[in-house]
Amino acid sequence: MTDENNPFYRNDSWTLEDAFGIGRVGDQVARMALEVEPPFTIGVTGKWGSGKTSVMRRAFVTLGGKPIEQALMFSDIPNKEENDEAWTAWRCTNEGRGSELGWPVPTKKLADQTLCIWYSPWQHQNEGNPLVPLIREIQAQATAWLKFKQVAGTINRQVGLAVAKILEHLADAAATLYLGKPTQLARGLTDAVRQGWQAGDEGLTALSDGQRFHLLFEDAVEQILKARCADSGIEEELAQKARLLIFVDDLDRCEGEAIVRLLEIIKLYLGTRRCVFVLGLDDSAVLDALRKHRGDSEEGNREYLEKLFQAMVAIPLPAQTGVCQGIQDQLKTHGIPRRSSPTAPAAEQEATEQALIELAANIELLLEPNPRKIKNFVNSLCAAWAMHDCQTWIGASDEFEFGDEAHRFTLLQYLRHYHRPVWRLLERQPEAIRSLNDVLCGAEGLEPMSAAELSGNDDQALLREIFFRAFSHVLRTKDPDAKDKHGTESLDEVVKRFNERRDRKRSDDNFRVLFAKLFEQGQTIDPRHIYLVTGDEALPEATTQASDPAPDTGPTA
Repeated sequence: MTDENNPFYRNDSWTLEDAFGIGRVGDQVARMALEVEPPFTIGVTGKWGSGKTSVMRRAFVTLGGKPIEQALMFSDIPNKEENDEAWTAWRCTNEGRGSELGWPVPTKKLADQTLCIWYSPWQHQNEGNPLVPLIREIQAQATAWLKFKQVAGTINRQVGLAVAKILEHLADAAATLYLGKPTQLARGLTDAVRQGWQAGDEGLTALSDGQRFHLLFEDAVEQILKARCADSGIEEELAQKARLLIFVDDLDRCEGEAIVRLLEIIKLYLGTRRCVFVLGLDDSAVLDALRKHRGDSEEGNREYLEKLFQAMVAIPLPAQTGVCQGIQDQLKTHGIPRRSSPTAPAAEQEATEQALIELAANIELLLEPNPRKIKNFVNSLCAAWAMHDCQTWIGASDEFEFGDEAHRFTLLQYLRHYHRPVWRLLERQPEAIRSLNDVLCGAEGLEPMSAAELSGNDDQALLREIFFRAFSHVLRTKDPDAKDKHGTESLDEVVKRFNERRDRKRSDDNFRVLFAKLFEQGQTIDPRHIYLVTGDEALPEATTQASDPAPDTGPTA
C-alpha cells in the first residue's frame, strides 16, 4: 500500500502542503487580504502550472474557508470537495496559524471577522453575464455557512433567515439587472427588491439600476458580516473592519470576453468597502484578452489592469531543494534506482542513497521549474520504470553500477517525453543512438544541410541531420533562430517566447552534458529500455544489426 503522505503517483490537484517551497506565498496573501483597505483587488499571478490554485487555497483555508458543498443530482446528501479530508486534517494540525505565522494581534482578530467565498468562473463562462453565477455562488456558500451555524446553535434562526432572504433578493436582483426585467424564478422577491428601491429617498430612486444593485450588494455583505461577527462573539466596534473575501480562480482559463466582463463587473458593481477580491491569473493571458476586446495599446491595457488591481503577488519559481526532495521522495517510493533492504550492508545502502540523490538532481536539471510539468514527467518515468520491469535488471547489480543505468533510462524517457520524433527513430532502430552521439558530442561546426544535400546523402547523414535539427538550439550554429522574427509581436509575447526557448535550451543543454557522460561512443541502447522483455526472453533481431537502416521518416515529417 502507498503511504498517503507520499503517493506513488502525484495528481495535479491543488495542495495545502508546501511541496515546492511556495507555501509562504499563500501565507502572505492571507495576511495581506486582512491588512488591505477595502475595496481592494489582489492579483496572484503565475504561468500555467505554477501553483496559483494551491497558493490561493492555502490562503483560503488559513482564513477559515470551508470545503464547498453541493447537492448531488440523485441524492439528498450534500457532496463536498474531494480534498475535504486533507483539508480538515490540515486545519486541525494548523489551528491558530496566525500565531504560528507571527501575525500581530489585530490581524489575528480580524481573521475571525471575515467570511471567505470561492468562485471558479471557468465553470460558468458560458453564462450570459458573469455577475449572475458569481452572486449565486456567494448566495450558495454563505447560505451553507448560515445553515451550519444554525445547526451548531451559534446563530439565531431569525438572523439566519433574514440574511438568507437578503441573499435571495441579491441573486434575483443580479438576474433582473442582467435581463432588464423581473425574472420568473422568484418574481415575488424581485418585486420586493424593486419596491425597496422605490421606497427609498429621492437620491436612491434617482440612481440607475446598476447603482442600486451596488448599494443592495453592499447592504447584503454588511448583513452577512454582522452574522459572522455575532457568531464569533465580537464586539460591534471591532466588526467595523470585517470583510468578505472572494477568491476567484482560473480566470485565465476563460475565453477572452468572459475575462474582460468579469473584471469590469467586479470594478463596477462589487467594489464595496467590505469586499476584498483575490484573483488567480496569468497576467500575460489577461493582457492578451484586453488587447483583443478593448483594442487599446499595450501600455493602455497595462494601465487599465493596474486600475483594476491594487496589488499583484507573483508566484516565484519553486525552490530547487524542494523540487529535488519531492522527486527523491517519489522515486524512493517506487524503488528507483534500487530498492535497498534495511538489512543490506552499509556500503550498499549508502550507494543506493547517493544514486537516488544524484538521479533526482539530474532530473531537476532536465525539467522546466514548473510544478505541473515536474509532476507529469516524474509520474511518467515511474510508470515506464514499472512497465519495463527495471527493478529486476537494473536494481539487481551487485557492483553499484545501477545508478548509471537508471540515468540512461531516464535520459531515454526524456527523449520520449520532449523529443518524440527523435525517440520514434531510436525506438525503431536503437543503433541510431550512435548517430545521436555523433551529433551531440562532436557537432562543432556542423551546419544544417540543404534540401539538395539531403537528397543525395546516405542514411547515416540523413539521421544526423534529423538529430541535428532537433538539437540545433543547443549546438553552435549560425543563428539557429534566425527564422523567428519579433517585429510585430508585443513585448510580453517576445518575453514569453524567450523564456520558453530559454527553458527548453536549459533542459536540452543539461541533457547533452548527461548524454555525453552516460552514452560512450559506440555504445548501444539496452533493448530492455525499449522492449517489454523479461528474463531470458529473445530480443527482436533488429536490435543486433551492425549498421543503421534507413530512418523511418514518416512519423517525423
